[in-house]
Amino acid sequence: MIGRSGEKSRGVAERCLMLAVMLTVTVVGMGQQLKAGFDIEEYLECLRVSSHMDSLRVEAKYLSSEPRHSRQVYTAGEVGFDNSWELWQDTKSGTALIMMRATVSTMSSWGANFNAGMVSAKGVIDIGRKVRYDYCEDSTAHVHGGWTAGMAYMQDDILQKVDSLVKAGVRDFIVSGHSQGGALSQLTTAMLRRCQATGRLPKDLRIKTYSSAAPKTGDYLFAMHYENMTGDWAFTVVNPDDWVPETPLSVQRTSDFRPTNPFAQIDDLLSSTSGGTRLKLKFVYKKISKPGNKEVENLTKYLGKTVGGMLADGKKGYVAPEYQNVANYSRVGRAIILMPGQDYYKVHPRASKDVFEHHQYVSYEMLAERYGK
Repeated sequence: MIGRSGEKSRGVAERCLMLAVMLTVTVVGMGQQLKAGFDIEEYLECLRVSSHMDSLRVEAKYLSSEPRHSRQVYTAGEVGFDNSWELWQDTKSGTALIMMRATVSTMSSWGANFNAGMVSAKGVIDIGRKVRYDYCEDSTAHVHGGWTAGMAYMQDDILQKVDSLVKAGVRDFIVSGHSQGGALSQLTTAMLRRCQATGRLPKDLRIKTYSSAAPKTGDYLFAMHYENMTGDWAFTVVNPDDWVPETPLSVQRTSDFRPTNPFAQIDDLLSSTSGGTRLKLKFVYKKISKPGNKEVENLTKYLGKTVGGMLADGKKGYVAPEYQNVANYSRVGRAIILMPGQDYYKVHPRASKDVFEHHQYVSYEMLAERYGK
């Protein structure tokens, strides 16, 4: 445990380090700018950095090659549900890399993944203090509850570091992460983009995102707003044999459709039909819609309220948010598909007994190095 003097010394050291990096970034990055569009070399460097974040180095089987032109600047302590993030610098361009940590082998970290009840994309979470979050201008959009709670613990720290870099003249940022880190990179990006939209951050910042092996972060409406906010600046990189991007479970109901969709107005449509036909159509409609409605209720109850309550029991000061009766999860961000070939399957068999065979850093690295060739 670090005492007050230790905390003070660490704080001074971090400020000195940040100052040195800010000066270096400003000089090195002068005249160089991030550009829109997917860049395989940028993604590969982010992947290497992700696998070499301090807290993941012990999990050797997941390591890929060393970062080639990036250096670590800052490592956040563990907060929330064993969440953490790191700040790195691309020494070639001066770009600041905001790296979100993947799941670690703790019940708390995995619990956040399973806490898949949805919450509003804009609201307040109580972590012992009220934290206001904003991922979308439309409060009727929804996002993953567990990762939103984890972000509540990191949000202020990330914004403070971004503010310091912005004051030093930095305008280029890459946000990235693998697996859970990929999901958190999307929420971080949404937060930063909303800060730009509301004037909290300068609009001339260039923010690029590489979400690697990311699970689904929000519902269809959130995905639409995210892609509109980010355009050709945010990508989700997927190995089709990786099961993680298929999660969480997604259920679409007629109530999830936009108001102009005929299925959202089914009662009015049925009322205009003749008596016998109306009864038959109502019977068929109920048979189709009832299972989905029940499944969403169960997902919200167990993955939302139950798991959220368990997380609250193990985290002093944390109050589980109000979960919405929604489970219409969608993939978020422009998809880059790393399509496997026979050379890949010789190294990573499709029917491997290792459930993470196609999710590992080395799997994604192998596919990325062959991308476009």
